[in-house]
Amino acid sequence: AIAAPDQVRRIIYNFEDETVSSWIFNIEDELMNLSFSDFMARLCDKWLSNTWFVEYGKILMTPQSNTPFTQWVNTLRNANKILRSKEDLYMDNKRLRRHIRVLLSDNLGVEYGTINGDAPGVLDTIADLNKWIARIGHMDDNLRQ
Repeated sequence: AIAAPDQVRRIIYNFEDETVSSWIFNIEDELMNLSFSDFMARLCDKWLSNTWFVEYGKILMTPQSNTPFTQWVNTLRNANKILRSKEDLYMDNKRLRRHIRVLLSDNLGVEYGTINGDAPGVLDTIADLNKWIARIGHMDDNLRQ
């Protein structure tokens, strides 16, 4: 783990965008004295629109459709992680799992129901979210063959 006083110092010079780098350079001393969360809040306030979270919320609401499950679920999980600071949008693992289940493609949803059986079914008993996602991913891969 990186010690709290070093967190901003370790990332501040890693931004590739010249405009962001220039902004950092001009107020470097001020930024270096911020906590990591305060630095990130300042960065987001400066460079993201006031409604940046809406775009990520839209990603969370996108059904799987024809997208391969693993690709789709990784996109959902990334958006969810980015929304961690937005308590009204962020989903814990239990809620995310239910959300994923509802947004599965029609074919994968039917396959899920067939394999799962009556609640609590065999898929419902997989407690670890990553293992559950891997199992659903295998099911989707098999359907796509």
